[in-house]
Amino acid sequence: MMMGQKAPLFLRELAGTQRIGRGETVSPLSDANQPTDLMGITFKDASGTSTCLGDYMQANDTDGLLVMHEGQNITEFYADSINPSTSHGIASITRNFIASCVAVLIQRKQLDMDTPVEQYMPELKNSGYAGATVGQLLDMRSGVSSSMILTAQAMRWSQPDPAKPVADGIKALLLTLPKDTEHGGKFKYRAGDTDVLGCLCEAVTGKPMGEVISELIWQPMGAQQDAEIVVDQKRTPMYSGGMSATLRDAARFGCLWLNDGSSDGKEVVPAAFVHDTRHGNEDVLQAFSGNFFGLLDSPGKMYHNQTWNLDEKRGTILMYGAGGNFIYTDPPAQLVCTVQSHWPGPFMPDRVQGWFNALEAVRAKLAPQTL
Repeated sequence: MMMGQKAPLFLRELAGTQRIGRGETVSPLSDANQPTDLMGITFKDASGTSTCLGDYMQANDTDGLLVMHEGQNITEFYADSINPSTSHGIASITRNFIASCVAVLIQRKQLDMDTPVEQYMPELKNSGYAGATVGQLLDMRSGVSSSMILTAQAMRWSQPDPAKPVADGIKALLLTLPKDTEHGGKFKYRAGDTDVLGCLCEAVTGKPMGEVISELIWQPMGAQQDAEIVVDQKRTPMYSGGMSATLRDAARFGCLWLNDGSSDGKEVVPAAFVHDTRHGNEDVLQAFSGNFFGLLDSPGKMYHNQTWNLDEKRGTILMYGAGGNFIYTDPPAQLVCTVQSHWPGPFMPDRVQGWFNALEAVRAKLAPQTL
């Protein structure tokens, strides 16, 4: 199936990268005996207009879609200029890889959820992050305001305001960000919290982030191809949004999370961390402010462990990357939907709402008995 849209600008064309190496063993994606045609599924877009999945994808710059249901690859679609071996930017889904690495390092007692970050990275002692714990950063509840705009400026991807000098590189930026509220308060989307977590992973392992992700997640989950993560002018990775991966390997990561953190029967991400991410707790629910384009401001939704939680009772989670990149997992339906896109803008609320509606329609079609 072809759609006439060109692939997005690859991140490697914007900056240097670190390799995230695959291992020797590939975890198979079992193809269904008969693919399921989901393109005719109907739903309403954000305006309330009825549409079908195929038309919606064509109208909204979708590059790839892979749907896993009950362990079977039932639908796999690519636009005309990408294919199963194309490494596609996944933006902020990178955060979920960082969180997964943090979870493994906590299990290995190299990090601790309740320990202040400056214990692992002493240069943060005089920064706004001093006193913030690993757990608070996982939930984006530090008291430090930050944004992807500042990160892009520090990487020299965008032109900063000459009247407001910006730090040279990601690590330098983190040292300059001020604390504007107490740590542990309400959730607010903070790019820097993820960047600090990435720095901590490197600090306690003594390895670059590309190697950390490769050794802790990418190889154990059985990725088929190398991935990569872009770096700034100091060779510091863009922890908060710099990864690229194939659609199939992104789907493998989704399946890893659907399967309680295990791949081919071997635990990769601690199952307790996966369960906690899916269901959260009252403190996390109370801390959530609905700050996701105003689309998640309702009971049962939260942000926890660098992950958007759509339904804490079902355990439905969404890994979201700017520009229309999603990994959606719903355990009761045994469903993983992976979407790669190249929207003209990073945050387009109407398109996000449309995809929410589309994913719910796919779930209703495939697993109505679980609703």
